[in-house]
Order: sequence, then structure tokens, then C-alpha cells
Amino acid sequence: MFGSIMLSYPIILAHGIYPFHFLFPPFLCKDNTANDGFHYFRGIRSALIGAGFKVFHSRVSWGGRLDQRANQLRDEIQKITERFARWPKVHIIAHSMGGLDARWMIYKHNFPQRIASLTTIGTPHHGSPEAERRLKRFRWVLGLAGAVGLDVSGALDLTPSACEARNRLLEPFEKTNGVIYRTVAGAQEAEDILFVARSSYRFLKEKEGDNDGLVSVSSAMWKEQYFMGTIDADHLNQIGWWDGGRAMGANTRSAFEKKIKEFYLDLAGTLSEIE
Repeated sequence: MFGSIMLSYPIILAHGIYPFHFLFPPFLCKDNTANDGFHYFRGIRSALIGAGFKVFHSRVSWGGRLDQRANQLRDEIQKITERFARWPKVHIIAHSMGGLDARWMIYKHNFPQRIASLTTIGTPHHGSPEAERRLKRFRWVLGLAGAVGLDVSGALDLTPSACEARNRLLEPFEKTNGVIYRTVAGAQEAEDILFVARSSYRFLKEKEGDNDGLVSVSSAMWKEQYFMGTIDADHLNQIGWWDGGRAMGANTRSAFEKKIKEFYLDLAGTLSEIE
């Protein structure tokens, strides 16, 4: 059903902000190795490769600003494609802020001729009121973290005001640049959300309705014409991590992992329709 014969270009998996797998011992979660059981995209690359797709992880700043992350994503793609000598284009599947990184990269580096498609999952295209709320409460953390050499300032690019200003800037370019944009949102009930995100879930539910604990469906949708639908997954489930609740219609880890991998296989399979 699927396979590399169906796609001319490789798939780049782009992670979000504050990726927890950076904190694991390097031997557990190296990019682009056969063992991805502790990677940010848990088991996703290996599942896709097993089905015949060409897939690569990318790596950008842990918590830096969007401009820096976009530059690094460009560098990663150029490295993977050998400056496009190996493949003239790529598909990007991005989670969370990774989708904003990709959008800004395409614009800043005038890359539409190099990006066949961008599919975002749980990306706050219209920003996250939760990010804004946390910045108001803990803005002092930005300075403290910077003083010890830890950059966490990327959260400034996730507020609704920052995202809406950027959307207005990008609108004319994205409307005509030829890149195929697709979006997916996650939504669950409170009892199924990862317990540490239930407070933000309730806050977002009141402000914007259904959400995945960190990003609302309306923000992840971006534009209705790009929207592929909603999946039964919180923000962590979306990248292959089971957190004990019900997700993707599954009540056990093994059933969930099968379902989430099937979701990514289906997502990759539909890329052949747009090449």
C-alpha cells in the first residue's frame, strides 16, 4: 500500500519546542538511527522506513527563537539532501512549534521550490493563550535561564499576538508560493489528557474550546482549507508517546502504538497524491 516507490522526495520530521528527548542519554535517542524508541517522534521514523519511505529526523535549538530555529532547520535539510543534489525537494511533517519553524524557514529563505508539502500536527498557528499566560507568570524565568546559558525565549514566538502578526506578514507569500499545506489537530477529554497538562487543558477549553492540552483545535487548524481533521490524541500522544490514558481509541500501550503508527503511515501515504 505504501512505499518509497510512491514518493519522489524524503520526509523530514521536525520537532517542537523544549523537546524532552534532548535530556536523555545520547545513546538512547540519536537522530536517524534504527533505535528510535526514546526519540521525540517515538517509533515513527522506524515505522515509516519499515513501510518503504525515506525519512529523516531534523534537530534545531531546544528553546530558541523562531528565527534561529528556522535557520537551523534549513541547514538540516540542506545537509540531509546534500544541498538538494540528492533530492530537489522534501516533505515536512512537523509537530507543535516545528510547524512554525518550517513556515518561517520557507518564507525567510525563499524555499517554496524546495518544499513539496508541509503537514503540521498540533501546531499553534494562531498562537497559544497558555504560552501567553505562562509568560506573564514566569517571564522572570527567561532572564534567569539566560544567565545560566539556557535559552528558553522561543515561547515569545508562541503568543497569539506574535502569531497573528506573523500570519499577516506571511499571508500573501503563502497564498501563492505553491507549497501544499496540511494541518491536523488533537483533542481529548480532560480525563485522558496527560495529568501535568490538565490545568492548561481547562484554561484552553474555556478560552478556545477543544484542545490537546497545549494547543486548541482552532489554532492547530490554521485555515479550514488546510485542515485534514482531528485525532484522539493529546500533545504527547501525537508523537508516539502513550501517557496512560485513552488515545486513538486504544486503552493499552501496544494498541495505542499500533494506532499512532498507522496514523503516520496513512499521513505519509497521502503525500503521493500531491507530488
